[in-house]
Amino acid sequence: MKIEQCELHNGQVRLGLLSYGASIRSLEMPDKKGAFGPVHLSLDSVEQYQDVALNPYLGASVGRYANRIAGARFALDSNVVKLTPNEGANQLHGGPAGFGRLNWELLSYEHTPAGGSVAFGLNSPDGDQGFPGNLRVRATYELIGDTVRITYDAATDAATVVNLTNHGYWNLEGDATIFGHRLRIDADQVLPVDEAGLPAGNLHEVQNTAFDFRQRTPLVDAFMGRPAGFDHCYKLNGVSGRLRFAAQVDSPSSGRWMRIRTDQPAVQFYTGNGLGAPFTKHGALCLETQMFPDTPNHPELGSAVLRPGQEYRSVTELQFGVSEDESASS
Repeated sequence: MKIEQCELHNGQVRLGLLSYGASIRSLEMPDKKGAFGPVHLSLDSVEQYQDVALNPYLGASVGRYANRIAGARFALDSNVVKLTPNEGANQLHGGPAGFGRLNWELLSYEHTPAGGSVAFGLNSPDGDQGFPGNLRVRATYELIGDTVRITYDAATDAATVVNLTNHGYWNLEGDATIFGHRLRIDADQVLPVDEAGLPAGNLHEVQNTAFDFRQRTPLVDAFMGRPAGFDHCYKLNGVSGRLRFAAQVDSPSSGRWMRIRTDQPAVQFYTGNGLGAPFTKHGALCLETQMFPDTPNHPELGSAVLRPGQEYRSVTELQFGVSEDESASS
């Protein structure tokens, strides 16, 4: 299947998409001087996206289960489901041939004066990477003025687990690192993890810790508290299942800001700790709206189970803006 390329644009945002991984390839927007420029990491050619060594899920739609599942196994309805591991003994982002490593079908491509929409579809067969059930998935990108809305829909013919997210890599400056950015996350609690990135206890309060981003925080200061960087899942405030404010990142030097709303219970904050050539370590940040890592093995964190007759849906909105007045982007 040919890798399809699509572009949606208006006077505010220019969005490039790929059918491979149902991915964001590029996003451009103006800075405070009015100059359009990239704010998302991109590879030079479409072919490079198929190279696992070069592509750390750049803007990809990852699943069936985003994040990690311990031991690549979990219990479902008294059965043990054994998955295909791809990060030591664990599974990450759905396995070695997860959704972010597959070429999706281009279902629709429509331009409108406000921007337009693109939809990609994927059929994941029973046993795909070890997951039970035939799963039908749809990823829809809509550009409406200054906002990109990402919607994931899925349905299954047998009980399974589903957790989809977009793995966007953002840098609002075009500089080598994200140290000049500032971040706010509307979360009072964060999930502690072990060295493998798996849950290592109950949710912790962020107050008086390096994980507190409830007020807009310069990342250069945050890294002083955690020099290795962040790769942690935050429990978002508000009611899960309702679209609400999740996070905002901004760059004083470029004037650009990105505001995230989601109906998901959590957001994974990742500071590009593992980025390498052709990119720079800490050269971008990810804010992946999703369920918690290893939820199938931690019922206290919720349920990711999808059953026949149920519809999975996830909605996240990315709003982009620019301001010379710092208070306007707070």
